[in-house]
Amino acid sequence: MDQNEVDAFEDLFYADLDSWFSADIACCDHCYDEFISDWPHAYGANEAEFQKNGIPLDAFYSGSRLREVYTEEEFSALICQLVCPRCLSNLNHNIWAYELPFDVPRNFGSNVDAIVRLATSTPFLLLENEFCREVLSAISDLAGRSKKRKFTNPLYRGRDSLNGPVAQELGQFGLAPRKFVSEGRYNHAGMPVLYLASDLLTCQAELRGVESTVLEFTLTESIHVLDLIDPYEQHRGHDDLLNSLVYSALLSAKQHDEGQFRPHYVVSRFVADCARRAGFQTIMYPSTKNSEKNFNLAVLDPEIQLEQHSTGHRYHVLSGA
Repeated sequence: MDQNEVDAFEDLFYADLDSWFSADIACCDHCYDEFISDWPHAYGANEAEFQKNGIPLDAFYSGSRLREVYTEEEFSALICQLVCPRCLSNLNHNIWAYELPFDVPRNFGSNVDAIVRLATSTPFLLLENEFCREVLSAISDLAGRSKKRKFTNPLYRGRDSLNGPVAQELGQFGLAPRKFVSEGRYNHAGMPVLYLASDLLTCQAELRGVESTVLEFTLTESIHVLDLIDPYEQHRGHDDLLNSLVYSALLSAKQHDEGQFRPHYVVSRFVADCARRAGFQTIMYPSTKNSEKNFNLAVLDPEIQLEQHSTGHRYHVLSGA
């Protein structure tokens, strides 16, 4: 088998791949876990496009034009001569054809590595990193151009019932006293934030499926929103930067139960500080626990109180999953 034969096969293989998916290979079996670790939001985004675009190589051969040119044995011999563009391992078994729906900023990978080191050693010094300074600048710029938005559909806020039944009273669902507030994805310890969900299922997932009581309500106020769900539509000009944050582990890594050690929340809390300083009242972001069409809302502005700024109250008592 000479190199010309391999090159001809490679050209035909990628032409067929593009006709099927309009995408290059994002990862293979060897680097799948690493890809998901680097870009966790990609796993469920856009109606699980990444998952749907995974295909065994023998199935790809069966449905492609390659079988008109090569026998199955020839395909098997040639395909292992090609390498994954991500990890440079020889292709074998499965591939995932997928393109991130934005342009990744230059040197993003090395910036992520540097930010992770800062987050686990000296988190208050994130602004030493150039990319973090760009994030602050971008959010400040967007705040000056954003308009208030009205949420017309109901929102949901839940409380678990692990310590007993939760009274169906509006006051039970407001901001917790500072002394009881541990750090969360978008709040520092001692700085309460109202975490809301777009639907009942997402709210229950964020409560980890335990027995709970959920308040359904509608916000009456229009509010300034930093939209991390659809930056392309809402924050044009800085959408690639924001999408890179959202899709990457910097904002969307799942936080495993490690007690008070929560390094995955350092960058998201930095983003919340940037948003609060710029004048955004809320951050709209995708759930890491329920990846269908939904969102979470972190209300940063303590002046937005459920007692004064909500209506249409209903309560749902949910049994544990």
